Amino acid sequence: MRRNLLALMMLLACSSASAGSPEFREKLQLTLTAQYYPPYIDSAAPDAPLTQIVTSAFRLANVDVTLAEVPNNRAISGVMQGLYEGSYGWGHTAERAEKLLYSARPIFDLRVVFFHRIGEEFPWERLNDLRSKTIGVVQGNFYSPEFSSLQASGALKTDVAPSDISNFRKLLSGRVDLIPIDAGTGQLILQKHFTAAERNRLSMQNKAIAVVPVYVVIHKKLPRAAELIKRFDAGFQQLSESGQLTKILETSKVNVPAGR
Repeated sequence: MRRNLLALMMLLACSSASAGSPEFREKLQLTLTAQYYPPYIDSAAPDAPLTQIVTSAFRLANVDVTLAEVPNNRAISGVMQGLYEGSYGWGHTAERAEKLLYSARPIFDLRVVFFHRIGEEFPWERLNDLRSKTIGVVQGNFYSPEFSSLQASGALKTDVAPSDISNFRKLLSGRVDLIPIDAGTGQLILQKHFTAAERNRLSMQNKAIAVVPVYVVIHKKLPRAAELIKRFDAGFQQLSESGQLTKILETSKVNVPAGR
């Protein structure tokens, strides 16, 4: 109890210092899109770790965050189109970087793996070894630089779905052979949205396609976009130094964050 109280006092002290500093004295407002990507992002679960990390870091820098729950692809495409102010939990791509500002440090690393039907083996050394297979992907998602390059060139045959849940349904129906997704997210989606009989038909590969760092992003044309990113970076640094970043992740029972 004493240890928890000390940690809370440290967090409040950091918050007071940030909000009271001359550059962060003015309170700002920001709306971020929140897609469904459990256990890390879930607007219905306020204790989702990436949501806690992002809102806490902004709060330390005197920014109030409102979350807008939107479908997966709209969560990032809407920000790129300027329909929303920002988002979080997205990998870096050249296309996105043309329109978005990224946080200085990633907020987490996602470990992307393949799921497939039990009884069907798909060994591979390089991704283009899977060129004869149909891979289910989610519109707007980024899996790795190599995956994106092979997909764009047509070397990988992909089938696009609007969500990871839809993608799993395609896998169960035989419409696709493999689907890429973060290991923890894939297992949780199966647990929450599919029956035991359906789960027993699927398996997860241990080999990772990639470890993808994910960031906070703000549309470049948003007034004070650079300041908002600066504030987040400062708040994230304080969250890390206070020990609260590690505590959030330990409480949520997810992997340690990027760079830790």
